Amino acid sequence: MIKTIRSGKQNRHEKVTVTLLSGNPVSPDEIKACFAGTDQESVLYRLSTNIYNIRLDGGVIKVHKDGRKVKAYQLMNPQEFNAEGRYVGRKVVESTDKVVGVNSTETIVDELETV
Repeated sequence: MIKTIRSGKQNRHEKVTVTLLSGNPVSPDEIKACFAGTDQESVLYRLSTNIYNIRLDGGVIKVHKDGRKVKAYQLMNPQEFNAEGRYVGRKVVESTDKVVGVNSTETIVDELETV
């Protein structure tokens, strides 16, 4: 889990993550349409590199293919990203209940003695 959340300028792969935050399959054409008219439009030939960087951040990406051609990308864990596309990790739920463990070796020994 990330201990601090980075602030500052958004990376290109984080911008791609924002387009995938719905959790539904998104085609490469839809991703390119989001970047149309921006300075990032010319470097989207590196879309697979951006997907790889999302995976390095902690994203689980499912690739929908038709043969060798990619039809869509789907982010499987969008709840672990914030609205800016940055990985924040799983939500940790703190439990106030204490778990009392049972010494398993004593239980096994007791069962053997009774047999």
